[in-house]
Amino acid sequence: MTDSSPGLISIVLTGGPGGGKTRLIEELGGDPGWAGRFAALPETTILTRRLGISVGDKLFQRVMVQLQMAMEDGLQRALGAEDGRFILCDRGSLDPLAYWLARGWEQEEFFQYTGTTLAEHYRRYTAVIHLVTTADGAEETYRYWPAAHRSETPEQAVRIDRLLQEAWGSHPCYYRLDNAGKNWAGKAENARRIIEEILVVRARTGPGSWDY
Repeated sequence: MTDSSPGLISIVLTGGPGGGKTRLIEELGGDPGWAGRFAALPETTILTRRLGISVGDKLFQRVMVQLQMAMEDGLQRALGAEDGRFILCDRGSLDPLAYWLARGWEQEEFFQYTGTTLAEHYRRYTAVIHLVTTADGAEETYRYWPAAHRSETPEQAVRIDRLLQEAWGSHPCYYRLDNAGKNWAGKAENARRIIEEILVVRARTGPGSWDY
C-alpha cells in the first residue's frame, strides 16, 4: 500500500500537552531558512469551539477525525504535487484515539465508530514526530490553567502522551523526542534535523510504500 499523498510529504507533530508542537511550527515559520518550505495546518480543536458538541461525547472525537482529514485533503489538493512544499500538521487524524482511550472507551469501537482503520491513518503521513510533553521529564517547565491555556494536570498530560505513543508508535517512520537532558533549543534542533532527514530521504527515494 502506498501513502495517500504521492509526491507530497505530510508530517505529523504529535505528543501530550505542552510538548512544543505549536511552538516548533511558529519558530520554523519565522526562520528564513524554513519559511516558505512548508504549509502548516493548525490543531483541529480551534475549529470546534462553536460546534456545541461536548468533548465528553463520542461524537466529538469522530468530528475531530473527519475535520482533520478534510483539512489535510483540501490542502493537498490545493497545493498539488508540483508546489514543492511539505505539510506540517499540528496533530494528526489518529490523535483523537488517545483522548478516546483516556475516557476508558475501547480501541476497536473507535475505528468502527469513525469508519477508519489504523492502516488508513498511518498511510496518510510520511512520518510522525512525537514531542513528549514537558510534564514528563521537564516538569518544572510544564504550565496549565490558569498559568497557560491548557486544562490538563501534569499527570493527565503524561497519560495522554503515553496513549499517543501507543497510537502512533507502530508507524514505520515514527520518532519520539523526549525531554531527557535537553532544553527546548535542543529538542527543537533534534526535530529540525529529523525533518531535514525525512526530506532528503523522500527526495532520493520518492513516495514510500509500506505494508500494514
